[in-house]
Amino acid sequence: MAEPVTATTGTTADANLMAATLIGLFPDSNTGIVIGAFAGAVVFVLSAKDITNLCKIGYFAVALLAGIAGASTGTSLLVWLLPSHITVTPSVGALITAAVSVKLLLWLISESGNPLELLNKLRNPKKGEE
Repeated sequence: MAEPVTATTGTTADANLMAATLIGLFPDSNTGIVIGAFAGAVVFVLSAKDITNLCKIGYFAVALLAGIAGASTGTSLLVWLLPSHITVTPSVGALITAAVSVKLLLWLISESGNPLELLNKLRNPKKGEE
């Protein structure tokens, strides 16, 4: 006799189908990178406060794409920052890139009112603290 389908079983099946569809959208990409970028985008959206649901959807999409596109850059940066005995995979680079990218872009947009002041801050970080 077959098991009855419950709401939990249906939800799990929906989540698995969504994940398979999401990974299928990026056929040339490493599966680990897509899953890492997805996780990073989820972390960013869940940590975002005081924004509308529509903005969260947009930020999620931007973070997901940034995580996939910037996985190798994020991995290289982590390898440079961390001690040599720690191995960093591209999926971890995608996760970190996705979680940080939108926050970094929003900061750059807020600082774009006066680009020369931003360049001075980046050149002389100690000068702005005085």
